[in-house]
Amino acid sequence: PPMTRARPAGRLPRRAFCATGAAALASLPAAGAGRGDDDLAARLATIRADHRLPAVWAGRFHADGRAVAACVGVRREGDDDEARLDDPIHVGSCTKAMTAAMVARECSAGRLDWQRTLGDLFPEDVPAGSPWAATTIEELLRHTSGVPANADWHALHAAAPRDPVAARRGMLPWLVGQDRPEARLFGYSNVGYALLGHAVETVRGRPWERLLAEEVFGPLGITGAGTGPVPPDGAEGAWGHVERDGSLEAVRVDNPPPLGPAGRAHLRLSEWASFALAFAKGGVTGREAFEVKDADWDRLLEPGDGGYAGGWGIHDREWGNGRVLSHAGSNTTWFCVAWVAPRRDYCLLGATNCALPAAAAACDAAVATCLDPALLPFEPAGG
Repeated sequence: PPMTRARPAGRLPRRAFCATGAAALASLPAAGAGRGDDDLAARLATIRADHRLPAVWAGRFHADGRAVAACVGVRREGDDDEARLDDPIHVGSCTKAMTAAMVARECSAGRLDWQRTLGDLFPEDVPAGSPWAATTIEELLRHTSGVPANADWHALHAAAPRDPVAARRGMLPWLVGQDRPEARLFGYSNVGYALLGHAVETVRGRPWERLLAEEVFGPLGITGAGTGPVPPDGAEGAWGHVERDGSLEAVRVDNPPPLGPAGRAHLRLSEWASFALAFAKGGVTGREAFEVKDADWDRLLEPGDGGYAGGWGIHDREWGNGRVLSHAGSNTTWFCVAWVAPRRDYCLLGATNCALPAAAAACDAAVATCLDPALLPFEPAGG
């Protein structure tokens, strides 16, 4: 199955591990050519070598526009073409926070409701007699619905290869045929978030992919994002990697389209920061950009029994002055991790273009080193 589960966000080393408006996010340094900050790049080079990865990207981005970011390594193992800060990064399950924001928008607009059920949304596919009919939007968001972790994504895609909306609709009869567990315990589910994306596209009458571009990326000024494999068709960029016969091999593949709302987005590092920082400063930017009412924003980020809110794991960290948000993502050829410190108004991002076991440790080390104030003071000059 696709490796898009959230890795439990462990405690970063203590030594290391919204914005004021859309205009503040737009002022984030552009991710241009090259490797970025030399000091950070040197540290990332050591992490990359220690974990034997093709490339590593990382950065700390503040809501006031200050940032330190870098990347090191190669776009494809065996080639000399160096990775660049403006290469699209595949964020895997970090897509879930984007889908969750879309759900909150629909709740604020009155087209969805946190307690609306699958039976109400899809009466023809999820009949009233099915135990799944009572499954709520909120349960799906918090992974407490009992929905299985994964479906046969390739079979769903094969049934409607040119129509991801129809392919996602195919999850419903399949789900009705599954037993629903009586206990509603936390159980991380890609199916749950694919269903949420399908709920959004159903009430809006437009594909999730189009809504993501227009109503999540668009308001934040994000132009280099998309869904599917990286690099996009006809574009240059970094490739993902798998291990075959003990060696890394560059591949350009992705999760099948039906899984999109659970883990299929890609974007540049600085653009990913723009999205993450929408959750800083009490979500000022996110509430405005995504047109979410205060009560719905608060409910979006209220964790369930598993410590999971809408697309984010909720944790307590000293370096974040308490409550922080975190998520990891992978499409089996990339790995990434995001941390947002809403009480200090910055985010930490790390990524690598392979998903070997070493990738998680490398991303943790990369974001941890970004916490060094020698790279960038936490307060602006004169602050």
